[in-house]
Amino acid sequence: MGGITITAVISNRDKVTFGEVADHYHSNKLIFGLKYFKNWVLERVAAWFPIPSWRAKFHKMRGVNLGKNVYVGYDVVFDRLHPEMITVGDYSEIGDRCILSAHSRGSLTTRQAYPRTIEPIKIGCGVSVNPGCIITQGVEIGDNSIIGIGSVVTRDISPNSLALGYPARVIKKLDGVGELQTSFNDS
Repeated sequence: MGGITITAVISNRDKVTFGEVADHYHSNKLIFGLKYFKNWVLERVAAWFPIPSWRAKFHKMRGVNLGKNVYVGYDVVFDRLHPEMITVGDYSEIGDRCILSAHSRGSLTTRQAYPRTIEPIKIGCGVSVNPGCIITQGVEIGDNSIIGIGSVVTRDISPNSLALGYPARVIKKLDGVGELQTSFNDS
C-alpha cells in the first residue's frame, strides 16, 4: 500500500506514444526504453561536447548515419525516436541548433486524422546546413548545397543549390563546387 507504481508517474500520452514507437520497432517496451534512454544520454552529451568530431561520434553511437569528416554543431537534434532514418554525407556540416525530424504525428485527439509517419532524411556530400535550420521528414538535400540560416526545409533541394527561407526554396544554382569535392576524394 505504501509504494508508488510506475504507472502513476507516467502520463497517458507518454504510455500511448511509447507503446506506439516500441510496436513500430517490434520491440519489448523495456528494451526499447533502455535504448531510448541510452540515446537520450548520448544526445545530451553530444549537444555540449567541445570537440566536433566527438559530437559526431556520439550521434553515430545513437544510430545517425554520418559520413566521413562531418561537422555537427552544438545543440543539434537528430530525430530522438528514429535517428537511424537520418543520413548525412561526407564533408557535410550541420550548424548549431538545427533540428532534423524523420517523423511526425498528431496529438492524442488527432491521431486518427494525422497518424504517425516516418520517412528518411538524406543529406548529400559537401552540404552546409547553417545554424537554426529545421529539416523535415522525407527530405533529400543534394550534394554541395547550402541551406541558409534559419531555413525550414520541407521539400527536396537539388544538388549545387543555395536554398533559404520558410519554406526553403532554391534561390541560386552554385557553379564550380564539384571540383573542390573531387579534390577531397583524390587525397
